[in-house]
Amino acid sequence: MNENENTEHLEDEEQSLLESQNSDRGLLETRISEQMVLEHPTYKQLQDQLSQEEQKSQEFRDKWLLAQADIENIKRRTEREIANIHKYSLEKFAYEILTTVDNLERSLLAKDNEDLKDFYVGIELTLKSLIEVLQKYGITSINPDGEEFDHEKHTAVTTREDSESKPNIVLEVIQKGYWLKDRLLRPALVVVAK
Repeated sequence: MNENENTEHLEDEEQSLLESQNSDRGLLETRISEQMVLEHPTYKQLQDQLSQEEQKSQEFRDKWLLAQADIENIKRRTEREIANIHKYSLEKFAYEILTTVDNLERSLLAKDNEDLKDFYVGIELTLKSLIEVLQKYGITSINPDGEEFDHEKHTAVTTREDSESKPNIVLEVIQKGYWLKDRLLRPALVVVAK
C-alpha cells in the first residue's frame, strides 16, 4: 500500500470512528432524553401530589389548632382551679372550727344560773369574737328558723305536727348550717312541720 492509500484508509477509519462515536453519542442523548421524559411527572401527577401535600398540611394545621385549643382549655381550667383553691382553702379548717362554735352556743343555753353569770358573759364574748373571725374569712351561718325547708341548704332530722305552721316550714334549728363564701360548708339540721 502506498502512502495515499494509507492516508485514505486512516481517514476512512477516523471517519468511521467519528460516525460511530456520533452514533453512540446520538443514541446516548436519545436514551437520556427518553429517560428524562419518562422521569418527569405529568401535570396531573404534580397536581395530585400537590393536593396530597396540601391535605397533609391541612391535617397538621388542624391538629395544631386542636392542640392549641387544648392548651388554652387546660390553662383556663388550671386558673379556675387555682382561684378555687385560694377561695376555698379554709374549707377543712372552717368545718372543724364549727364544732367549737356549736359547743359555745350550746353552753350559752343554760345561762340562767346566777352563780355562772360572769362565766357565760365570757363565753358570749368568746363566741362573738370567733364568729367575727369566721365572717372575716367569708364563713356565714344559715339559721332558717321559720323559713321554708330547702333540701339544698337544710337537712331534716325529723318532722313534727304543728297546727300553727304551714307544711314544709322549719320549726326548729338543731344545728346551724354555714356557707364558705358561695359554697355550702355544712347544711343546717332542722325539724320540719308536717
